Amino acid sequence: MYVSVIYKEAPELSAQRRRSSEPDPSIEKVLLVNPNCPVRIMLEYIRKRCRLGKFTEFDLCDETGHLMGLFDMPTYVYTTDKFEHKRTYYIIIMKQEADRRISVLPQLNHENQIYMDLKTKVKKYLAGDGTPPTPTSASTPPGKVTPPVTKPSAKKK
Repeated sequence: MYVSVIYKEAPELSAQRRRSSEPDPSIEKVLLVNPNCPVRIMLEYIRKRCRLGKFTEFDLCDETGHLMGLFDMPTYVYTTDKFEHKRTYYIIIMKQEADRRISVLPQLNHENQIYMDLKTKVKKYLAGDGTPPTPTSASTPPGKVTPPVTKPSAKKK
């Protein structure tokens, strides 16, 4: 099992700064990640390969803006159930501002079409306006049918 993580070469909070008027020269890359491991190992791998700072708070999200909440999980838990095989996820850096607001910084090139869309979706998700993700085909193995949930009937005396 693997997932793709899209990130930009020069991370948002890195030492390589640019002026807001300059175009974003960063290159987007794809990192293949095997989520069949403890969450701590997966987070360390992503942090190292994507050159994120030691104290940079980040998470992964899918194209709907649903955050995976990897730092909220115990470090020994396997992340296999959280991810869908061969799906694409994006690195989102969350930076707390002085006025306690949280800035959402998708690690994509600013000229990318989905940059602003993803930023808006993650902000809605964090504000509680996001709808929970719908069940996918990954929850039920192919060829198997999930039985319908039935209410227990009242016992007759």
